[in-house]
Amino acid sequence: MVTTIQVQEDTLELLKQMRAIIKTNSYDMTIKEMIKKSAVKEQTLYGFLGKKTMKNILTGLRDEHDRI
Repeated sequence: MVTTIQVQEDTLELLKQMRAIIKTNSYDMTIKEMIKKSAVKEQTLYGFLGKKTMKNILTGLRDEHDRI
């Protein structure tokens, strides 16, 4: 079922920009991808720190003189 929705001009421009960034074939697919990515970010912090390893994250948290 196809439905028509109304959006303001500035919203359409943002949607066009996102479509180009995400590289989808339709506005429908663009909206679906944005919803999926939004839902994932709200549920998890996976990837929040990028590709850092635990060793890199923990480096420098304690001074050498604090160690026993």
